[in-house]
Amino acid sequence: MEAVKGPLRLLDIENELAGPEKDAALSRYDAMLAALDSRIDAAMKEGLPPDEYPRAELLKEANVLARKILRLTVRVGGQP
Repeated sequence: MEAVKGPLRLLDIENELAGPEKDAALSRYDAMLAALDSRIDAAMKEGLPPDEYPRAELLKEANVLARKILRLTVRVGGQP
């Protein structure tokens, strides 16, 4: 049952980003990702164990990519 909730949630987000309130949705989701970016930066500045640092860097890169995909989804959301 848990596997079904994940994809449905992503579809809900995609529909929200393509809908009439897409600017508000973009703002809300981007704020979440920006907050995550700030938390990653803070953790990296405070110092991480050596084995955690590469994972934090990868998470930061993934977060940047997620923000780009978010904007792209809104930009092309109304197009077939």
